[in-house]
Order: sequence, then structure tokens, then C-alpha cells
Amino acid sequence: MVDISAASKLLFFKAEQYIYEGPHGFDTSACPRPHFCMGLVLEGEGVFHDCDTEADISLSPGDIIFVPMGSRYVSRWQGAPRVSYISAHFIFDAPGIFTPHQRFALQKIRVADLAAREADFRYMTAHYDGTAAEKLAVLARFFDTLAEIEPALLRTRPRKLDARVEEAILYMETNSQRPLSVEEVAGVCNVSTSRFFPLFRAATGMTPVEYLQHLRVSRAIALMISDNALSIEEIGERAGFESTAHFRRIFKRLTGKSPREYRAGAMEI
Repeated sequence: MVDISAASKLLFFKAEQYIYEGPHGFDTSACPRPHFCMGLVLEGEGVFHDCDTEADISLSPGDIIFVPMGSRYVSRWQGAPRVSYISAHFIFDAPGIFTPHQRFALQKIRVADLAAREADFRYMTAHYDGTAAEKLAVLARFFDTLAEIEPALLRTRPRKLDARVEEAILYMETNSQRPLSVEEVAGVCNVSTSRFFPLFRAATGMTPVEYLQHLRVSRAIALMISDNALSIEEIGERAGFESTAHFRRIFKRLTGKSPREYRAGAMEI
């Protein structure tokens, strides 16, 4: 059970409006999303193709898309004359409610009062860099939105995991910043390494190594965007990578961009 303090440990949050003149696209098919996103469509039409389920999700102004960490998709946008949306990107420290092992699905969100939620999104964007009081109000609106949508979110797998996998995930999330071997994690669960691999993958959709890499890349993203003074080398070390070269290689594979490119670019959907 995740206690309330653990559930609220926000590692990274950013709210921003994106505007594109004419058609626009974004492709994460080869690089699973390393953070969660929520996007509210203001102008234009969009189609998200889920690369895991092969399903298409159509979006129009007023629709909200929920993009889970680890999802792979291709989005295509058409605007007349432009595309505009507000997106909120976030990562919670682990253990928590919003983590990869929850296996949330890429999905369109239904809310009870769309006008109120649109006001929340616009407030988050307008006051993201505001006063201390405004920033607290931004976070209040963000958490209020999550509180409404979380009970209705669809998952690709049952929410309840094997107790041994839960224990492994908690251990990995708590110790991701230091060297970890699969043998060590399997030992914590009192499971042989050969048995642990299929058990973990069946429950999470990832190998233990892949899950650990996602954890470290997510932590690196939180560090690189929240503290511009940190160098790429410092970020890789703090996130738990064994070397800068290893950090750059894994980061590029999971995000499709180098750490410097990702840091400089917009986090679109």
C-alpha cells in the first residue's frame, strides 16, 4: 500500500501550450514515452495510433488524451488553420500511484465538467512560472484533475500484481540510483534468476533491465528539466547510470533524442 506522502512525491511537472500552423506529427513508436502526459485539445483534429494495440484514438477540440509512461504511439494532427493544445507532463517518485507498473492504457479521458477542467488547464499554463501562491494553485488544480480521472483510467493488465513482483518493483524504484543486478533483485524476492525474468515480464510487460532503464531515464528527465545548472554527466550519474556513454545510449534509445536535444526541445504529444 502506497502512503499519502509517497503518492504525492512529484519529481517533475510542466504545463505548456503548443501551437502549430498546419499539419503536425509526433512519433514515439521506437522510443516509449519516459513520462506521463495529459493533453487538452483546443484547436484542430488529432489521431493517436497506439503501436501496442493498433487502435486509433480520434481527438477534437475539448477532448483530453492521457498518455502513460512507457506508451508507444504515432500522433497526426490537422489544423484549420492551426493545431493548439495544452499538455501537462509529469513524473512521480516511486513508489507511487502513477508508475509504469500500473500499466495504464493510452486513452481519451471523460470528465464531468469539461469547462471547469479547461479552466484548470489554462490556469496551469498561464501561472506555471508565477508567484509561489500561484504555483501552489497550479499544483492544486493538477492534483484535483488527477483525483478525478484516476478511478476511471483503463489499464492494459489487472491492477493487482504478483506479490513477488510488487516487492521487486518497490526495491528497484527505491534503489534505482545505485548499481543493481537482476540477481540482487531476484534474491530480494526469494526467486531464482531464471524464474524471475518471465515472472516480471508477464506482470509488467518489460524485462527487469528495461524497467530499471525507464526508471533512470525518467529520473534523468526530471533532473535535466528542473535544474539547468546540472551537466549531462552529473545528470547521468545522479540517475544511476554507470557511465555518461551508457546514459547517452540508453536515453537516445528510449526517447529518440540525445539528452541535450531532449533538454532543448519541447515536450509535445
